[in-house]
Amino acid sequence: MSTALRPFQALGGSWRWLFWRVLVFVLVVAAGVTGLDAGVGMSERPGVSAAGFLTKVYYTLGLFVFGGLDLGVPRGGPPWGRALLWLTYFAAPAITTSALVEGVLVLVRPHAWRLRRLRNHVVIGGCGRLALLYLERLRERFPKRQVLVVERRTDHPLLETMSELSRTQILHGDISSEAVLKALRLDRVRSVVLLTGDDYANLDAASRICQIRPDLSRRILVHVSDIRLLRTIEKRGILPEVAKFNSYRSAAQHLVADTLVPHFQLTKRLDTVVLAGFGRFGQTVLDELQHQAAGLLQTVVIIDLEAELRTMVFAEQVGFAAGYRHETVDADLRHPATWQRVQEMIGEPATPRPVFILGSGDDGVNIRTALWLSSKFTDAKIVARCFDQSSFTRQISQECGFEIVSTAELLLASMRPDWLAADTR
Repeated sequence: MSTALRPFQALGGSWRWLFWRVLVFVLVVAAGVTGLDAGVGMSERPGVSAAGFLTKVYYTLGLFVFGGLDLGVPRGGPPWGRALLWLTYFAAPAITTSALVEGVLVLVRPHAWRLRRLRNHVVIGGCGRLALLYLERLRERFPKRQVLVVERRTDHPLLETMSELSRTQILHGDISSEAVLKALRLDRVRSVVLLTGDDYANLDAASRICQIRPDLSRRILVHVSDIRLLRTIEKRGILPEVAKFNSYRSAAQHLVADTLVPHFQLTKRLDTVVLAGFGRFGQTVLDELQHQAAGLLQTVVIIDLEAELRTMVFAEQVGFAAGYRHETVDADLRHPATWQRVQEMIGEPATPRPVFILGSGDDGVNIRTALWLSSKFTDAKIVARCFDQSSFTRQISQECGFEIVSTAELLLASMRPDWLAADTR
């Protein structure tokens, strides 16, 4: 296990610790100077008690130096003055020794030294786009909150971006491993957000954390990207107190409710929907359509390189609702012949014009296909999915007459405020 930490970055509560260290140092120096002012002398430096203030400070500071000034022992003066000077004789080397030991620990194991100072922090498992999105939103609401990001890959492209955010530390390792869990300072943690790309690692880590600290279970948020797995877990009541969500479901719910259903309600006939890309997002959109747009659909055409296989899985795990028919096209949505087949299926001219939902896992393919479709189906409603919008995608979508749906924006719109607070439920 290793860490990637920038010097002096994200020290969090270290300023409070530094304040107390400086205060103790000042008090010890003041005790030594006060003892000398009271008339207490040093056996090897006679006359120091009668010297000026700066001279007394100089010889007091000499007590902090290893192998430095030979000052002898306190002599003469009032008993309380000798007691203060003796206190300085013992406290000064102790302060120097502790500072030296801490310096060595920082050099040898800087990550362990910094992690042990974490308090009231948020642990984020994963360093993907979803984790960065959550961290940025957390920073907007709680700019001073300490954050510890756990990532397995040391070469993750987003590591540097995350490490540059204030009060953020990076720990490399498997979030579900015992060694990493021990380093998270779970006894002081505020909440845990598990957003790695491995559903089982997220759930395993949540289960282990609940065993280590049961009272933390209501402050754990877990992302489960496999909607079928999430349904199974929810149905069987596994980890009931842990908040679980699926980013595709959150985005699909908003897409269907805010964009598609209002469009269907304006058309006079049943609608045809073309789902280009039938991965997790496409399947989740269809599931939401079946729930929110029941009775509004005539045909759903599914295009995917593995359309037949994935529709069989969907039929078994979720099920196709009655009231509409579905067609599958095993083809590459980038190929023009694919859309010729689709046009033959839906008929020409189709009334109302079909709704194209480009939801493959490649944002670039979705945008390029939307550009091509907008020139071929000028009256159709075209929706292209991407993770996050840019000024360029907004411009071309407006000029070419299709919509860009950002899963990041839809997820943020559905993100409950309590996900960013102390309690995730």
